[in-house]
Amino acid sequence: MEWIGDEAYLFLEEQQSLSVLNGEAAKAWPQFQTGVICKDDTPCDASICTPSVVAGLRSVGAIEPLSSQEGAVPIKETLLVDTGISRVLIGFDGDIPDSVMAAFSHMAVPAGPACDAYVLVQRQSDKTGIAPRGEPPVPVGDDMLVPQLKLAITEAILDYADHLLLHAAVAVHDSGRAMLLVGGPGAGKSTLATALDTAGFTLAGDDIAVLKNDGSVFAIPFPSTLKTGAWGLLDAKKDEISEADTHLRPDGQYVRYLAVDKETALTPCPVGWIVFLDRQNDESPTLSPQPVPQTISELISQAWSGSTDLTTDEFGALAACVNDATCFRLRYSDLTKAVAALGDFCTEPVRDN
Repeated sequence: MEWIGDEAYLFLEEQQSLSVLNGEAAKAWPQFQTGVICKDDTPCDASICTPSVVAGLRSVGAIEPLSSQEGAVPIKETLLVDTGISRVLIGFDGDIPDSVMAAFSHMAVPAGPACDAYVLVQRQSDKTGIAPRGEPPVPVGDDMLVPQLKLAITEAILDYADHLLLHAAVAVHDSGRAMLLVGGPGAGKSTLATALDTAGFTLAGDDIAVLKNDGSVFAIPFPSTLKTGAWGLLDAKKDEISEADTHLRPDGQYVRYLAVDKETALTPCPVGWIVFLDRQNDESPTLSPQPVPQTISELISQAWSGSTDLTTDEFGALAACVNDATCFRLRYSDLTKAVAALGDFCTEPVRDN
């Protein structure tokens, strides 16, 4: 919506249409951008506008009720989360559960900016249905609500990503450079990244790193996910871990979530180190240089670009990232020793690969 003189004009890019709004509709429009929910033609908050305004905006395709495949959902509360790529509105037909606030409140932003996607949370007898826009609700138990919401938000991120996404944890060193931790299931990526948070690093994220064209990265600020085996290993975080809720992921793993520093996560940083993790039964951690071809190959194998093909711009971003980073493989078994080894290594000047 833009004002030209005393008239408000609403341009709908997808439809390539232009409408002139009356004063009441112009006043209401910013509220609809943030997910004011209507069922049929009745506003949830009658102080915002009249049903006729809602009907008019709906008739030109400017707004739509928040709906699952089963139809419009009456919404009581909303939570707008910022992922750094997209803003996702979570709509609840009841009160927001404490477990959801504990996991995602650090990602929340005030109502105001438009949302890119939405997810609906509906109570269904002894289950809770989770439904992205227009999709059928997926019923889950209370202990699976947060992991399933995280999956739904991740899908919205993938839909709106216009940069290469790397499956890597991001820890930002006190020097301002980022360390990428890359590893498959069981490599200890999340546990090691969380442990580094008390060793001269700030944990930005343990799941998805966004690679910008200049080779810098920022992290999706999802909470750090700790499996049961990690709960007793992180002494510096033991109080925070013991107070966290326990959740059941779809893969059968029980996890707890710890919030990350959102500001650090969303601030692009140059990459100083790329670390590939191998957990082995070695007595002491060992660091060995990682060849550039192998580094790029492994990063691509765990990346998402929105298509099956890597573009020249995305390869250029990878090249810039690797060119400025020291790339190596860490083989370790003991968490404390691994943290110490990485801390010592990162106090040295950046090495040529």
